[in-house]
Amino acid sequence: MATNPCYDLDVIKSVVRISGKVKNETPLRIGYGKSQSFIDATDNPILRVNGKPVIPGSSFKGAFRSLAEAYVKSWNDPKYVVCDLDDDDCPSCVEDEKGAKFCIPCIIFGFKDLSSRVYILDSVAEDYTISQRTMVTINRVFGGQLPGHLYTLDFVDPNATFNFTMFLYNLDIVNGETEEWRKKTVEVMRYVLKTLITDGIFMGAKKSAGFGLVKLVSGEVEVRKLPDLMKSTKLDLMEVVKSW
Repeated sequence: MATNPCYDLDVIKSVVRISGKVKNETPLRIGYGKSQSFIDATDNPILRVNGKPVIPGSSFKGAFRSLAEAYVKSWNDPKYVVCDLDDDDCPSCVEDEKGAKFCIPCIIFGFKDLSSRVYILDSVAEDYTISQRTMVTINRVFGGQLPGHLYTLDFVDPNATFNFTMFLYNLDIVNGETEEWRKKTVEVMRYVLKTLITDGIFMGAKKSAGFGLVKLVSGEVEVRKLPDLMKSTKLDLMEVVKSW
């Protein structure tokens, strides 16, 4: 009978909480679609919570997963696969008599009956300004502007500050792991976080035009492990990342 070693979330062995601040180095636009309201000052408003711009946790999770998938593919290792999320028959994490195969992105972010180890809260802006820009529709045939097709959109100006909170279950990125597949899982998550800190990750709309470069600029790591899940160790995230 096949066993699934990565199906281990029935028992909480460790909890890692990462909290900090993210900033957008370029204009950031996460909208909620074309406005149908006469009271909006723009055709394409940005997403807000209680009037403040927000980066949904789902946006972070999607960007993180895409980066993790690309990183795993770069290994070119048949033992570590990347699942097709559109394939309902794709086994996300299996071990059989032919040897183990693991989809690290699925182990981290979940797929089908495999729960996610990562939970990311919505990041609400704390210090920000919002601007508008008038854009022109491009004629796809001639490559020039399409007369009479102007529109406006909102964006968050660069250097806005957003809160950031993420939880990792049974994935100790600080102290590492012992089993090989767990080591690889930690490696991928460390790569994602290090990229968010050093290079930044593009999020939201108009990324190809330079919008949405977001970086984690400060953070704290809180680690709780068995046998005492109530006892925590707090570390500066930036110092921890230097050792990776």
